Order: sequence, then structure tokens, then C-alpha cells
Amino acid sequence: MSIQTSILEDLLHRSPQLRPQLYFKSSLTALSHAMEDQVLAGGAQHSLVIASFQRERFYRQESHRYERIAALTSHVYVLAAPETSFANASNEYETIAFEPDDQLSHEWHLVVIGRNYAACLICQERSNLPNTKSKDGLDVPAMDQTRRFEGIWTFDRQVSCQAADILLDRILLYRPELKRKIQQAKDLFIADTPSRMQEVDPDPFAQRLVTYLQAGQYKLLKAYRSIAAQERRERLVNLITGAMRQSLDPDEIFRVAVAELGEAMHVCRCLIYRCKANDSTT
Repeated sequence: MSIQTSILEDLLHRSPQLRPQLYFKSSLTALSHAMEDQVLAGGAQHSLVIASFQRERFYRQESHRYERIAALTSHVYVLAAPETSFANASNEYETIAFEPDDQLSHEWHLVVIGRNYAACLICQERSNLPNTKSKDGLDVPAMDQTRRFEGIWTFDRQVSCQAADILLDRILLYRPELKRKIQQAKDLFIADTPSRMQEVDPDPFAQRLVTYLQAGQYKLLKAYRSIAAQERRERLVNLITGAMRQSLDPDEIFRVAVAELGEAMHVCRCLIYRCKANDSTT
């Protein structure tokens, strides 16, 4: 069964006052981890947790987290488009498989509802960014972390319950045999919402979020440095190769090689010695 209805559009239809924001994938990853950690830290024990992954491989990266979450609550639902072994199953938690062409394959959702804590992240991926052109005229795909999503992130309990209700209805379409359990989840977490609750201190959540964002930024900086270093190496090889093609004079080739090596290594003096057959690598 392939469904083309957007969860985000359904939520905006129920709550038209909401204004979607733009998020990069790195931000969504940090938000999701912080929300999951809130459950694991005991801030939302005996809660309802619904997570929808675009592909099975993304779920596999986080499966250990949901195994730990399932030890705290019996109402955990994970959706993903199967790629290898992901399938409908009722084990430590419920897994729900949808078709690769389903609208959910373009969306990113996480909903957590407990007695003292509620949050939801409901997002839809924007059209894929166009590939850029390399110096050789080849298509270079956009970095994964630059993927953009549009959606809602909120701690509002009413909005979170609406999102959970929409997702549970969608799960029921994929797995009708869960009708009784889904109704139980609605009765426990959605229908009977306490009017007055002791709210969870948001400070630990904020600290976790900042930590994840900083870690993600460090990874991006490391990736950018690696790409820049690779580009410098390729440029050096291309320049020396070009000099070899333009001239058969060894002196000219070495002159270009020494100049480019010195510039690439940021040194003011560069000497090249002939390597003998019995020389060891240094």
C-alpha cells in the first residue's frame, strides 16, 4: 500500500495557525537525538514514541536507541521503507514498513508524548538540491547534511497529540491488526490529556541539543577540511601532469613540481633529490 498524503499537510490542516520552519538535516538529527535522550533519561517514561524514517538504513543507525527506549515503554512505533530485512513485526517495539514510493519516504517524523513531557518533529523534505558542477564539468551531488526539510518542531501538547493521532491513523492503514493496541495508545496518551501537569525542566534538553549541534558542526568542519585537502592534492597532480605533457625537458618539469610542492606545503624552500633503488621510504 502506497499513500501519497503528507503528514505535515494533515497537521497544518488541523492547526492552520502553525508556521513551518526550514531545517537542515544536521539540525533534525540533533533535535531527534535530544528528544530521544529525554525519554532515555527518564523525562518521559511510560510514553508514546512514534518515529518515521525515510529509509531502513537511517533506522539501522538508530536502532540501538529504540531498543533502549522500548525497555521503558510498550508503546513504541517505528516506520521505515524497507531495503533489506525491515518488515512489519511486533517484537520489542512495533515496526511498520511502507512502500519506497510512499509519501513517508520524503518525510521525517518523531513524536514523544508522556505525562509530563510532549514534543513533536513533523517535517517534509524539500525538492532535492541540484547537483553542482566540478571543474571538470562533472555533476557533484550535494552534501547529505545540506538536505533541507520544512516542518514543525514544538513542545505544545495539543499539537503533539494531533501529530500522534495522525500518525497512529496512518499506522492503522499499514497494519490493521494493531487496531486494539493503537486505540489503547490513543486512550492513554491522547484522549485523556491532564489539564494540569508538572512540566519537565527544559534545561537538560537544551544542553543535549547544543551538544549535538556542536558535535555536528565539528564533523562538518572536518569534512570540509578533508575535501579542501583532496582538492589541493588533485590540483597539484594536475599541474605537474600538465607540465609533463607540455614539455619533455626534465629541468622544466622539476621546476614546476618544486614550485607547486612548495606552495602546497607552505614552505619557502623545496629541494628534490634523486631516489636510488636501494633507498628506504622515509
